[in-house]
Amino acid sequence: MAIIGINTNKQNPPYTKADFLFWMPQFSNLENIDTIFNNLYPIANDKIFYSIFGTDWKFAMSLCIAHYLSILATNSQLPQGTSLSQIAGGGVTRGVLQSATIGGFTKSYDLDRSMVNSDEAIWWNSTSYGAQLMALLKTKALP
Repeated sequence: MAIIGINTNKQNPPYTKADFLFWMPQFSNLENIDTIFNNLYPIANDKIFYSIFGTDWKFAMSLCIAHYLSILATNSQLPQGTSLSQIAGGGVTRGVLQSATIGGFTKSYDLDRSMVNSDEAIWWNSTSYGAQLMALLKTKALP
């Protein structure tokens, strides 16, 4: 949300694939990392601003790219085919696991302590990278 009279500087310094792989080395062995980076970098660069994140900017850019990459990975596992019946189920709604019980074993998470609970964070909370990005954003003074 913009405040009248306060402008966010949207000019970012250079950011490279090497910067991304420094913060996210788990993606370094992907076959098509150049194509992935070249497609996702412009998206992140239009959303993550140095004027907001400061010294955490490269990490924030990396989290944003990893968020999109994680969504791509999930989507690549969806049903594929040439007819609607073959790909039905690809649009199944997914969310954060609220609880699970197996026999006498129960596990739950207190997400209020680890995820930002706001409307603008809903989409970002769909991956662990996006949730980290939203938590990092909460440490910044926003205009």
